[in-house]
Amino acid sequence: PPPPIPLPPPFPCKGSETSVKTKVLHWEVVAPEKIPKSIWGHSNSTKVQLNSVRLLDQFAIQDTIALKIIVNDFSPHQQILLNQKVAHNFNIFLKSFPVKATELNGKLLILQEENGGLTDEHITSLSRYVPTPDDVEKYKSYSGRHSDLHIVDQYMMTMCHITYLRQRLDLIVTVRELPVSMRNLQPLLNHKIKACSQLLESRMFVSVLGHLLAIGNFLNENARKEKIKGFRLSSLTKLVEIRGKDRTFTVLHALIEQIMLQEPALTTFTQELTEFEAVPGASIKGLIAEVDVLKNQLEKINQYKKIFKSKNKVNADREFYKELKSLIQKYEAELIQLSKQCDEMKKLYSDVLVKFGEPQNQDSQEMFGWISSFINDFSKACADKKALQTGNR
Repeated sequence: PPPPIPLPPPFPCKGSETSVKTKVLHWEVVAPEKIPKSIWGHSNSTKVQLNSVRLLDQFAIQDTIALKIIVNDFSPHQQILLNQKVAHNFNIFLKSFPVKATELNGKLLILQEENGGLTDEHITSLSRYVPTPDDVEKYKSYSGRHSDLHIVDQYMMTMCHITYLRQRLDLIVTVRELPVSMRNLQPLLNHKIKACSQLLESRMFVSVLGHLLAIGNFLNENARKEKIKGFRLSSLTKLVEIRGKDRTFTVLHALIEQIMLQEPALTTFTQELTEFEAVPGASIKGLIAEVDVLKNQLEKINQYKKIFKSKNKVNADREFYKELKSLIQKYEAELIQLSKQCDEMKKLYSDVLVKFGEPQNQDSQEMFGWISSFINDFSKACADKKALQTGNR
């Protein structure tokens, strides 16, 4: 036999013990009982010669000490007051932040971005570096020259002297998000109001349910079960589960045949329930909770208004307070309308539950889902039935 192929020369390798921490490779581990009969039971991984120098160089985790070496922006002779890691990240942020320290307070007095205010992204990033109480104490006790500080410390010192900085940033975010949330909620409330109204007004749907009750009572009576006077709408989901001798024929098909035979016009009942063609979204209870959240956000803005009410006659402060007050009045009016819609929606849904004999704590998303599924199944089966009849002519 030919001589065995010699192994390649080993990679340079350090000892297995090292003080350098590396990134973790998160395995999906093979179950121990499966190892013996798998390739892993005979793995040669313990014999592999690793180039550990290369691996450590590529996958080492940089700690704070390494960070000091990498950050060339910080002079070794210049003391940094801020935490080293925070200073590094803050320095990166400031390089792309177009607002000077002397301009920051003025920017916080502009609520909308289109009027020259901070962008949403800048607010989010700046919020990460709001000084802690320890930072404030540290910078306020600094007695050296401001110009001797690194730009990171200079900016942080400016931020320490802006009162209610975090609240100001939070206010701007809330003022911008509130109208968006209200606009997004409006069509959802309208949809639920229309859906409830359609259920209350649809006569054909009630007739369809009457036909279904008759079919169900007939089957149950012959199965030695008692007749009932009404069924929960959750029963609509079971119609396709009960199959006849022909496995493609279900109670739903029997219902459609019965309707076509006696009242064919009822096959168009879905036209009275167009709001149920799509799968229902949020529940009525959830929408009410969302409106309550918006009310709390508006109350938070009101509280901030009291905090920021100008005590001096600086024009920028007066304009800020004036704009804030105007926005609050606008949002209050819009929320009043949303609240009225919520009350209307709750009343209509309560009437729907009474009409169909459902408990008052029945979740709307679940119930509307039953109706939506029934409508879709009915429409499909009805279309198949009509197509079959057309083909047989």
